[in-house]
Amino acid sequence: MCLEDQTVVGARETFSSALGKTCMGDTIRSVLRRAQAEKRLTVGLLPAIERLSVACDEALFCFMSPSCHQDSATHMHKVLLEAVCLENDIYLVKVDSSEKLRKLISGYATNDYSCVLVHLPYLDPFTDQSQIGHENLSQAEKLLVQHCENNWNNVSTPLVRLPEQ
Repeated sequence: MCLEDQTVVGARETFSSALGKTCMGDTIRSVLRRAQAEKRLTVGLLPAIERLSVACDEALFCFMSPSCHQDSATHMHKVLLEAVCLENDIYLVKVDSSEKLRKLISGYATNDYSCVLVHLPYLDPFTDQSQIGHENLSQAEKLLVQHCENNWNNVSTPLVRLPEQ
């Protein structure tokens, strides 16, 4: 068992929204599946770091899972990625399992599901970029943004339990 696994809250995390009580894990599942269908995902720790080094302004969410068996280089990569996310206002969401992430978005040619980067939705190049806000986000993405904004100033990012499928 990972040391980080002990910090997971037993109850399913929910938050109030316009639609009533919403399970955070179900919201994340919806965000990931839509982003996958729209080809807006980067899967894996090193690919995410490479993508952010080129275009950090295109990322919206970074989902990270704890690693039980990581070497010091992997740990430093994760710390670097978290710092880049915080510096560039990318919402960092810590989830309980890379295996659950793999099940939610299977089909990628990688064994590393410890990090999944969700990019912003496609924008029409003829749209005035100064007018773009959160109106292009799905309802689930807006709810997740709300959750992240509510937890932005927490000393430690809360760990979210993902649904099994």
